[in-house]
Amino acid sequence: MNLISLVSLFVSCSLLSFLLYRFLCRFSECSPVDVLPFLQKIDLNALHDTFDPEAEDMLRRQLRPSEFKGVQWKRFHLAIHYCNMLTANSCILQGWTRYERRQSWSSIAQAKQNKVVELRNTCMRCRLAAFVIRVRLRWWLLRMTLLPFMSPPSFKTLLRLGSPEMISFYDEVRTMAEAFSLAYGADYHQQLMQLL
Repeated sequence: MNLISLVSLFVSCSLLSFLLYRFLCRFSECSPVDVLPFLQKIDLNALHDTFDPEAEDMLRRQLRPSEFKGVQWKRFHLAIHYCNMLTANSCILQGWTRYERRQSWSSIAQAKQNKVVELRNTCMRCRLAAFVIRVRLRWWLLRMTLLPFMSPPSFKTLLRLGSPEMISFYDEVRTMAEAFSLAYGADYHQQLMQLL
């Protein structure tokens, strides 16, 4: 076996082990009580500003190229952080929909069932969009590390990949979770909205 085969085998085994661990140890269902402590507060204005190409253009004009490269590096990390937060919140809310489907699906009204299905589908779309954006951002960080002489990539590219859709999916997730939480009373609804 040559070195490339050994490295490929090691990477494949590591990836499979990681995926198996994630699958076996996942937090698949979240009761309404479980949802509240796990949600992360996301500042939507800061989220929009992070992915805003106009803010990038302003920074590009105001800063020297070396300074801009450092700021852009940090913005990529912040964008990845936000993608992780969107994914985490969507996973928690999707776990809540699984809980509802397993616990009381046949006893709840059709309108509530439809809300549960819509919430689950929107959570999955948000997670998929965040995954695509996160992969591109991580690729850019690697590219900036390996090719430091090139100019940093632009957030404008993310517009074509779906960053506005990712943010709008999360807005939909928030709206649907807000409507769904009303079934658990005004206090629960208020607590959930403070966290989202």
